[in-house]
Amino acid sequence: MLEMRQDSVRTVLVKAFYREEPRFVGWLFLGFIFIGILSYMFKSDTLAMALEFVLFLAWIVAKLVYYFSAFFGVYDQYHSCVQKDAEFLKDRAINVMGLIEEEFSLIDPIIASGYASDSSCIHIGEKIEKVSFIRVIWLWILKKICFWRKPERISEHVFLDCGDGKIICSLVTFTYIAFTEQQAVAYKCYYDIAYGKILEEYTVEVAYRDIDAVKYGDELLHVWSVNKQNWSRVKINWLSLNVASNNRIAASISGNSEILSNQVPAVQALIRSKKEELA
Repeated sequence: MLEMRQDSVRTVLVKAFYREEPRFVGWLFLGFIFIGILSYMFKSDTLAMALEFVLFLAWIVAKLVYYFSAFFGVYDQYHSCVQKDAEFLKDRAINVMGLIEEEFSLIDPIIASGYASDSSCIHIGEKIEKVSFIRVIWLWILKKICFWRKPERISEHVFLDCGDGKIICSLVTFTYIAFTEQQAVAYKCYYDIAYGKILEEYTVEVAYRDIDAVKYGDELLHVWSVNKQNWSRVKINWLSLNVASNNRIAASISGNSEILSNQVPAVQALIRSKKEELA
């Protein structure tokens, strides 16, 4: 898997989406258990109970501070990261498609980033090797107390509700559609914005004469937000170039409906003129 740039924003997003706790939280919990065992063995009540209470209180406070700080300002940092990723992926798209700017100067290319709502992307991630039943139990214990080993870094389809209808998703789809003299060429990739890893990428080429329709519209998604533990509704905008073979080039975006809608008339006019030339 191709890794993208890593910075402090990724660390914030990993904490928000995947709840990777700092190790000292696990040490506090482990100390609480250890002192409890010692107090039982040596029949020490007053001092042990006082230490247990302090450690338990510190563990609770650390858990609460970590939980609430994980979502503070994450929405703005998320969209800042999306914009930076789009700049990187735009250059990568041009290189992967093997085009130069003079070849697609007919109209502005379509650049869109949105939720990875495709079901095929939900379970895409790093492959986990098979482990024994005993090791599964051991890893589960380590994950629960978050001791010296961090959880497996596996990409998951996670939605977070940041309030006021602001929804963010751990898996993002990026689409870049360029229009050359003969065809529309698209680069599309799915990536984990928290870990900065591209999970899947491909290109699609469609000749203008094969395009049957240019469609644009809104779609309402019902997503499960893991932090609020309820269903949230979010609207996305999509644009697709459909062909008779049921193949299509599609782009979706969330948060700003004007980006795609403003480009629809130019795309429709270009395809109509190209179909007339090639008729």
